[in-house]
Amino acid sequence: MSEHMILDRRIAPARWSLYAGLPSDWTASDDTAIPMQDWLRLADAGERLAGVGLIVEGDDDISPLRAHLDHLPVIALHFPRFADGRCYSHARRLRAHWGYQGRLLAFGDVLRDQLLYMSRCGIDAFYMAPGSDLSASLRAFSLYTEHYQYTE
Repeated sequence: MSEHMILDRRIAPARWSLYAGLPSDWTASDDTAIPMQDWLRLADAGERLAGVGLIVEGDDDISPLRAHLDHLPVIALHFPRFADGRCYSHARRLRAHWGYQGRLLAFGDVLRDQLLYMSRCGIDAFYMAPGSDLSASLRAFSLYTEHYQYTE
């Protein structure tokens, strides 16, 4: 992962460490995100998870998250390949329908062509695909001034 990210439409130092699997020696710490099923299991077991976010895959059922949204600082949405748009729906549901106020972080195969559309779904933080030019990617936010889709 890069040392930098796009956060609130600006280049910023990378903030979150993302764990694809929960290491056996893992201890809860701020600015980390772990797989959703691990987070839910630990929360149900009474583990203190303040400052710990979670990772959502496109095929995850996110309905169990609704009860925990006030306790999640970041939800990292994994885009494994450019053509997989399932996390757009997750982002829209979390932000617009359930009122999630924390960070929505896109990571994986995130390309500059997607940034404007991801932001319109509520995503406000981006770990770009390796080799991406972050400065050039910022221009994607201002490419269009009018959209066919309505906003609420």
